[in-house]
Amino acid sequence: MEEQKKEITEEIVQPSLFSDEEMNAMKQENETLKGLIRVRDARDALTQRLASEGASSPGLLFAYAVDSLQFDAEGNLENAEAIVDHLKRSYPEQFRTADVHSIGGGAGTVNQPPALTKAALAKMTPAEISKLDWTAVKDAMRTQ
Repeated sequence: MEEQKKEITEEIVQPSLFSDEEMNAMKQENETLKGLIRVRDARDALTQRLASEGASSPGLLFAYAVDSLQFDAEGNLENAEAIVDHLKRSYPEQFRTADVHSIGGGAGTVNQPPALTKAALAKMTPAEISKLDWTAVKDAMRTQ
């Protein structure tokens, strides 16, 4: 019976396969990798947010802001809003606005009315339809 206890104990308590120095190195590497994953996730979220705000170079803006990242206890980026606001104030030329003006001012473009569809025709009164170009009406009825 004593011998059987000894065999069971030896099976349960085995010496570590790694030295303390190796364990510390692996723990350090693990923490480094966790930090890199956290920054990668923050980069993905922030560049997507910057792109949705109209940033022309989200990756470049992230590279500028990487030192300002702040994370919560779970590793989530907590100051994304503040970073985006700061970047928009500091580098407004990096963000597109809705009313973009070109030098040509639209030269060479033709102002065409929106394409006529069956759905649009169905919403019109007979009087409205009678004022339309009949070729456009026929094309709309044929194609859709």
